[in-house]
Amino acid sequence: MTIRRPDQPEPAPVDGLASFASTAVDVTAAPEDGPHLLYRAASRLCDAAGRNVVLGHTAGELTAHLEPGLHARMFLSTEMRHEHAESSLLRLNLRLSTTTGTPPSAFLGRWAEIWHRQPLTTQETQRVAGELPLMSATVQRLREGKPLAGFALVVTGHFLTDLVHLVGCLAELGAPLEAMTVLRKDYAYQWRHRVHGHLTDLGVSVRDASDPEAVSQHTVRARRLGLRCLALDDGGYVVPALLDPSGSGHRAADEAGAWAGVVEQTMSGIYKLQGREQELPFPVFSVAQSRLKGRIESYWIAEKAVATALELLPATKIEGQPALVIGYGQVGAQIAALLTQRRMRVAVHDADILNLIDAHESGYTTARELGTLLTGHTPLLVFGATGRTSMSTREFQALKRPVYLASVSSRDIEFDLPALTTLAPSAEATPGHFRRTHRLPDGVDVTVLAGGRPVNFHETDSISNLHSDLVYAGMLTGACTVATRPAPAGLDPAWADTVLEESGLLQDYYERYGPPTTPKSTVPTGSRR
Repeated sequence: MTIRRPDQPEPAPVDGLASFASTAVDVTAAPEDGPHLLYRAASRLCDAAGRNVVLGHTAGELTAHLEPGLHARMFLSTEMRHEHAESSLLRLNLRLSTTTGTPPSAFLGRWAEIWHRQPLTTQETQRVAGELPLMSATVQRLREGKPLAGFALVVTGHFLTDLVHLVGCLAELGAPLEAMTVLRKDYAYQWRHRVHGHLTDLGVSVRDASDPEAVSQHTVRARRLGLRCLALDDGGYVVPALLDPSGSGHRAADEAGAWAGVVEQTMSGIYKLQGREQELPFPVFSVAQSRLKGRIESYWIAEKAVATALELLPATKIEGQPALVIGYGQVGAQIAALLTQRRMRVAVHDADILNLIDAHESGYTTARELGTLLTGHTPLLVFGATGRTSMSTREFQALKRPVYLASVSSRDIEFDLPALTTLAPSAEATPGHFRRTHRLPDGVDVTVLAGGRPVNFHETDSISNLHSDLVYAGMLTGACTVATRPAPAGLDPAWADTVLEESGLLQDYYERYGPPTTPKSTVPTGSRR
């Protein structure tokens, strides 16, 4: 198979094929690996098509008829030399043509997703690992004895490249990949299809996080394999599924012996456990409430959220304008400080009276009732950072001026979008700007940014791999602790703090990113200073 240069003319079209739709995936790899990568991608399409599709090879490209009247042409081009001399940026190209009246673009969505499920190459996984040194160091500290060898893991994750390294680290700690289930959170990240393809190539089962049967079916599979279950959760998907009967009537909480515990990294997941702590049949290791996450990661999340929200606003002078932060927790406090630095007039609301006192004594405008701030402070921009639903019908009706809503909570729970749609059924979307404006009956415009989903996840990674490294390293530490140091059932935030602060992780972080160490100056014996 040859690699066609971008400046080479394309082969003449197959007779009867007049138009095409195309997509491409860029891969960092050694140039000599290109033909093999192209063949693997083409084989995925043929496997998905079924019916014994035959893969052809002509004029430096691969060809296949995927559906009646749908023809695929697949070829490779070298885009540029990578920063490392042994690697190049290769482009795997797919072009679809039809002989029917249906335009090829109508078929592109399905086949493009399969095409883009290209596993990461060795060069790419090495680059990702280099961006996550704390995770790798944690594995080196904990790998002796393969502490996760007897466990079938559930991992809930955003499909970013750091997830690939997390799964690799879990495997190094002994977790069998063929017994692992990854629950996919449905955010449109650039690398989501490649991450999906990489995980399935490893033999990991990938399920939607919203699938009500995913956790119970994982439990059944683990029992069949003679393994105990353990989860690294992100958003409270696992424990509620275990505490409440699924559609099939399976109740995993009644079989507590199948589960060793859960590691939870988000406050939205912890909120789902409130009032149910006594029902927990296993310990929950709360990275979410740890000082490690709260004092360090919160700033990174807040910085990303504020920057993205301001980018999504129309041309607006924000200095001197009122802003409101709902939820003065770890992230909300950082958002309030960042908005103050941008010279906005910031008000804060929190249902927790201690947080409200803290906000007041930090100089922010506060009130016991959220409606008081909505009507009196009249915010131009509202950040929701509670991890729950902070605004619904009553709050929307209290608005007195046009307002922009920015969520910093998982999924789209922060603002009650169905209630907003009921109040204002027709909404105007701003093409290309990811804003949707609802006009309330009294004429007030309410504009939801990023579809009501967290703005810090909008169209990009929430935080860089170098930032997510710390929390994922904490998750690895928590998983090994749950597996090897049994604790009482329930939720004890102090447990996670104690383990994480004794683990060596924070010391490692400080040594890597703290002040540079300088050798002590030496003074020759007998010399005078």
